[in-house]
Amino acid sequence: MKTNPENQEINEELFELIAQGDDHAFTELYYATFQKIYGFLLSLTKNKEDAEDLLQNTYIKIRNGAHLYKKQGTPMTWMCTVAKNQFLDFVRKKNRAKIVDWEEVKDYAIKTPKEQVAESIENKVVLSAALSILNQQERAIFILHIVDGLKHREIAELTGLTQNTVITKYNRSLKKMKNHLEQEGGHHAGKRY
Repeated sequence: MKTNPENQEINEELFELIAQGDDHAFTELYYATFQKIYGFLLSLTKNKEDAEDLLQNTYIKIRNGAHLYKKQGTPMTWMCTVAKNQFLDFVRKKNRAKIVDWEEVKDYAIKTPKEQVAESIENKVVLSAALSILNQQERAIFILHIVDGLKHREIAELTGLTQNTVITKYNRSLKKMKNHLEQEGGHHAGKRY
């Protein structure tokens, strides 16, 4: 059973053998794919240690879930999906406090020069009020895009939402904030987010 990691041709029978407890098949799959899976995780985490930890977790999941593999698409696609799910779980756990603890995120957002909306105390208060009308998911999407600089596609990967849903929620957030600012005082409505 020879695999070729260069063109991602992986013998799909390996998954069946792994499901039956074949250590040799698992070793073969690992060595044929680990560099690509690691590269994929590194591109997501931007951190070597996190990527290494997630690589280990990914292969544990692949080994334990080999019986779930179905012959559709490519094995590498399925394995990358497992890796992405490990990354998303990691991000949810790591960033849960950041998304839920609004005070911490709000303080960071207000101090971020990229936005250039916190030029005065008044602007900080106005921004805080405008952001407070968003629900948790809208706030998270807004912060991830404006503060952290993530693209809508990246936010979709992190949150498990579709890219269209992320864009829709982001645009809805902007509209809500604009309406709020216009109601609070027309002179703030011109601020761009």
